[in-house]
Amino acid sequence: MTLAQPAVPDCEHDPSVTERFLPVELLTGEPLPDAEVLRLGPVQRRYPFVGVYADGSPPSNGETTLSGPVEHRTAYGPTLPAYERTVPGAREVVAITFDGEAIGRVDDSRIGPMREAKFPIGRWRQGETRHYTASYYTPRGVAQARTSITIEKLSCRYDGTPGAVAFRWKVEDGRRADYGYVFVPGRGLAQVTVYKRGGS
Repeated sequence: MTLAQPAVPDCEHDPSVTERFLPVELLTGEPLPDAEVLRLGPVQRRYPFVGVYADGSPPSNGETTLSGPVEHRTAYGPTLPAYERTVPGAREVVAITFDGEAIGRVDDSRIGPMREAKFPIGRWRQGETRHYTASYYTPRGVAQARTSITIEKLSCRYDGTPGAVAFRWKVEDGRRADYGYVFVPGRGLAQVTVYKRGGS
């Protein structure tokens, strides 16, 4: 018996949206706020998503969870409200980082404590790329890597729902990585595209 491959909708780009405020709720799947405010509101959700592979492997179904917020003492100093997140094979803690430009991991069961920018929040422009320095706090000291977020489709219609966002996240040195993500209003994470796995 052959299992059916998951459907992979195209996120249809809306070129009329050239600048936009991306709230935390776009990532959590909770109702979007009326004002341009960044906050980690209560969430307890499970997200089924479609995994797409640039090497031609068949698409697959995946799942992640998000819960919180909890108070998390970061390795770089402050205690921040954070979400606990599970992904296939790991447990993560994510918080608002880099002065409200992004949500990023502050801890990962595979790596340890860290500070990065991974999911864009706040005001962004279509096609914009921002670069960051991710820090990894190891017993041997702090290691760093250059990363970037690029907005591929600031607003697009995914599986019938308008207002989704599609972006690319890269680790540009060290254990290089390259992933694409689609987040959908009222749904949260819907699609992950693997261009290059970290360390592969």
